[in-house]
Amino acid sequence: MACGCDDCETMMQPYLDGVLSDEEVREAREHLSRCPGCDRRYRFEEDLRRFVRVAAEEPMPDELRERLVGLRSAQGGVQPPAV
Repeated sequence: MACGCDDCETMMQPYLDGVLSDEEVREAREHLSRCPGCDRRYRFEEDLRRFVRVAAEEPMPDELRERLVGLRSAQGGVQPPAV
């Protein structure tokens, strides 16, 4: 099976999760090496995962939490539980 852009899109998350077979990884890497659009998308997804991991590990400053609660309250949203 040749890896095209549609296949690459389908395999992107499993590729990032490290759950593809060796053959699928080879096909995905080959496609990424010759397709700038899919390579940019892959790098974006990889960076996004890294940023989310960092954000999930860093505590939110109290001032920011209060501002977010204020915005949610002003819009009639549900307030998050205190941490």
